[in-house]
Amino acid sequence: DAYFDYRYGKLQYRSSEFRFEHHNTERFLAAPTIYHPNEHPYTRVSEFTQFTGQKHHKTCLVYEYPRSDGEPFYLVPTPQNAALYRKYQALADKIMNVHFISRLASFQNCCIDEVVAQALILSSRLSGVSAKTYLATAARA
Repeated sequence: DAYFDYRYGKLQYRSSEFRFEHHNTERFLAAPTIYHPNEHPYTRVSEFTQFTGQKHHKTCLVYEYPRSDGEPFYLVPTPQNAALYRKYQALADKIMNVHFISRLASFQNCCIDEVVAQALILSSRLSGVSAKTYLATAARA
């Protein structure tokens, strides 16, 4: 929708606000990310040092709070949004040499591994290099 200057209107998304906390301990959470779908004003808490495996005497947490305004992160799946998305998709299909991938482009909630796979498949198609070669290269990186 933004690429086309909201010609047909805005697609609805939910945004997030991130609040960081630092703690004087090597590890704070029981897992790298803990989801809180109902009982807290935030939806999840993540501890980055657990993702990277780094060792440090301090750690950093990020709390994710849902917001209705701000950067678009998560789509709002309604029949009206689906219909609006199809109008934008029809416009996108007519553009040569511009390719849209990821959750905002497909109006689907995607995990990062799915977005990386979309990028590898598109790169493979555009370059003529097999997707298998791209995946093997990515696995070595």
